[in-house]
Amino acid sequence: MAVAVVLAGLARAAVHIYSIPSESMVPALEVGDQIVVTRYLQSRPERGDVIVFQSPVGADELLVKRVIGLPGDWIDSRLGRVRIGGFTLPEPYLDRAAASGSIPSQFVPPDTYFVLGDNRESSLDSRTWGVVPEELIVGRARVVLWSTRHALGDEARAEQSDDLLRAPRPKQARVFKWID
Repeated sequence: MAVAVVLAGLARAAVHIYSIPSESMVPALEVGDQIVVTRYLQSRPERGDVIVFQSPVGADELLVKRVIGLPGDWIDSRLGRVRIGGFTLPEPYLDRAAASGSIPSQFVPPDTYFVLGDNRESSLDSRTWGVVPEELIVGRARVVLWSTRHALGDEARAEQSDDLLRAPRPKQARVFKWID
């Protein structure tokens, strides 16, 4: 019995569930997605990880963004594309390439991370408030458990379409979806 209590306590300390409140991470995460977040225990965030962290500007707010720049990286943008050390970063998770806007050339200091939302037009991120200190990171987003709002609005978009032959996209269940 004591072993079960200890294991349950360890699991609770290492795994958290959060709800996505904004569209800043569409298409990877949608409003209403309930995600599982695990702590970084013996590793550090890697480029491409989707992380949950305390806002650097509002201590009571949790944010979800993708790690783009690692400690020691030189980051900027050219023609809306993110560059690391002068090389364009491939970003297959974006719906629209060249959406990053202007990122002034900067060095990512030790123990900090440069983060961006996947939906760059609707995201407040490191372009606005700078890098995220490692101590503010809660953990890595791993999986969408379920969504309270999946594929909403597809019918409205189809009705507004000039193409009458276009059918609405089928609703996709967002249950146990791994986060890339």
